[in-house]
Amino acid sequence: MNTAINPKDWLPGQTANGTRHLNWGVKAGNHVYVAGMLAIDPYDGSIVGLGDIELQTRRVLDSIKEVIETAGGTMADVTFNQIFLRDMEDYHKMNAVYVEYFAAFLPARFCLKGEMVKPEFLIEIATTAVISG
Repeated sequence: MNTAINPKDWLPGQTANGTRHLNWGVKAGNHVYVAGMLAIDPYDGSIVGLGDIELQTRRVLDSIKEVIETAGGTMADVTFNQIFLRDMEDYHKMNAVYVEYFAAFLPARFCLKGEMVKPEFLIEIATTAVISG
């Protein structure tokens, strides 16, 4: 059975016209699938770190961490990240922040250049975790 993972007090994932279109995470057995996270403050919906890949990466990873923890896991349970960057020139700065969040174990990942839903977004990451025990 699948369980929706939506941290307390986070804004619902919805379109501009108010249609709910996602859960922030879904837990299926001991697997957690985290939606693609953008640099959005999940409590007020504002964009974080305009023009700053390091701030945006930190916001994205903090959001992923909160979803994983709400599901009962930790960042050490993350097994795979799908990373999308608007500009591959940001790769090294993104990576410097990224490794802070995965100091004990680096999950598998890929990183692609891609367009975002708004030009203000510099990064998006979707995550898979397997929570042991």
